[in-house]
Amino acid sequence: MRLLILTPALALVLALAPGCGSSRTAEPSSNPSPEIANATTEGRHGPGMGRHAEGGGGQHQGRMGQGGRGMRGGMGEDMDTIHALLADHQAIERRVVDRSDGVETWTESDDPEVAARIREHVRQMDARLEDGRPIRRWDPLFAEIFEHADAITMEIEDTERGVRVVETSNDPYVVRLIQQHAHRAVSEFVDRGMDRAHEPTPLPEGY
Repeated sequence: MRLLILTPALALVLALAPGCGSSRTAEPSSNPSPEIANATTEGRHGPGMGRHAEGGGGQHQGRMGQGGRGMRGGMGEDMDTIHALLADHQAIERRVVDRSDGVETWTESDDPEVAARIREHVRQMDARLEDGRPIRRWDPLFAEIFEHADAITMEIEDTERGVRVVETSNDPYVVRLIQQHAHRAVSEFVDRGMDRAHEPTPLPEGY
């Protein structure tokens, strides 16, 4: 949840967009940023973007978008995971807690296969963020998140039923992107599945 995210991060999530190539910059937006504090939402939700230590399990913290690891995994494999999660969206539960510097999220399922795919998706999105291989480039929010990948830090921890992600930034404008992704993208993907994946995600109001 990087999932983005999604997530910590991150949702990451989903879609039907061209796969590779993008310029990335950490320059903040010049628009004002209202403070968003400690809002909690619960509900079913799809996986977010996130950053995870390679090899599975445990907890990892670091800075996203550093690059230099080469191209890992094809779009086909990533899309297979995304489509499976969208199809099983009713089996996924998600909880989002806003922080002053980002979000903390739990994306989980009682179905072990779905839980495994959630973890797989988080790793796939981590690789895309580090390698500069965006998804949903037609989606305004996803495009902006990839532009600011270097300003996002993720902590990802596997749980018994999925993943916990803490996604943060020192840039208040990027914090707004992180929170918008958690609430308006990933959580909506879970609620509505593939129908939602065909729709763009708006930037934060006034961004």
